[in-house]
Amino acid sequence: MPNFTKARFRALFVAVPLLVCAIVPTMIFGLLAGQWGTNIIWGSYFGLGWCISAFWSGNVVHDRLSTAIGLIWGWLALVPLYFAAGWLWERLSLRGRRVAVGALAISALVIVPAKTVLHFEELGIHLPDYTTHLATSY
Repeated sequence: MPNFTKARFRALFVAVPLLVCAIVPTMIFGLLAGQWGTNIIWGSYFGLGWCISAFWSGNVVHDRLSTAIGLIWGWLALVPLYFAAGWLWERLSLRGRRVAVGALAISALVIVPAKTVLHFEELGIHLPDYTTHLATSY
């Protein structure tokens, strides 16, 4: 990481989760299997707002308020990533930063197609997945 600056490090820790939450997996599984896809780790991070709003509203997940809160949460969830990346930059050595970028890269690989997430739901395993809620909140 010879050309890594704090700004680039922060940008990476915001852009990668945003892209691998839904955009990249949907492009991959859209081409391969004709369905949307998600990243289990980042999709759950960005989708947590939908679950919180559903809990708050008495388990109503797909009304207008829950959808609005879920969408707003998804965008606001980028802010802690930006500040956390700055915090990591300040506290980690060069080697620690490399490990952090490696962990981020590994987290980007945990992608699954829609059928897998929906199968988890059938088994009673609910992931607070952003793409699932987005796809089913029409």
